[in-house]
Amino acid sequence: MNQLPATHPRHRGTRTFSFWAFLYIGLMVGLLFCAAISFGTYFTLKAITKGNLVPVAHAAQIERHVHLNLNIVINQPGKQQDWPAYSPNNLVVPANSLVTINLHDYDLGNTAMPKNTPFAIVQGTVGKVAYLNGHAYSALALDKIAHTFTIQQLNINVPLPGDGKESDIISFTFQTGKAGTYYFRCFDPCGTGAIGWQGPMVTRGYMLGTLSVQG
Repeated sequence: MNQLPATHPRHRGTRTFSFWAFLYIGLMVGLLFCAAISFGTYFTLKAITKGNLVPVAHAAQIERHVHLNLNIVINQPGKQQDWPAYSPNNLVVPANSLVTINLHDYDLGNTAMPKNTPFAIVQGTVGKVAYLNGHAYSALALDKIAHTFTIQQLNINVPLPGDGKESDIISFTFQTGKAGTYYFRCFDPCGTGAIGWQGPMVTRGYMLGTLSVQG
């Protein structure tokens, strides 16, 4: 009767060791993978609970790119004199689109912003910049701001320079998402009252306007 050749004891030990080594390495890799997922989930949740938003890309594809003209004016007929106002005060744009706004400011002059304000920084626009006559900027000095264009619901903020000419063009582009009604307003104290936060700052038709995103 034929017999299978016996395995040398040393070879049997080597095979047994290789099996357990492979199993041990596999278990370690699995544990490290699970730990990485757990830590990633933990730090993501921690960032959200602290109010640090985790950027999420727009799921919908860009359908259109529209261009709008916007002015900041004063002394409009039939309006309160010396109150600045966005004109037009109601903007209508399509959902899931890029919107470029070209803005003329006819109410120039600087009003110092409060220290540590977040409204001196360009936020929420494409590239996180705005353009003054074609030159990009990402922030302005606190004492060099006339107004802001801010949509808090969409995390958009553009400080507008107070030095310059009425012919200057300030342009910026942002992306719309789903349909809805949003509000744009100024967060530079350009109004009435002891510290400039009343009057046109809080009155519809002046430095408080409506952005209608239509599906």
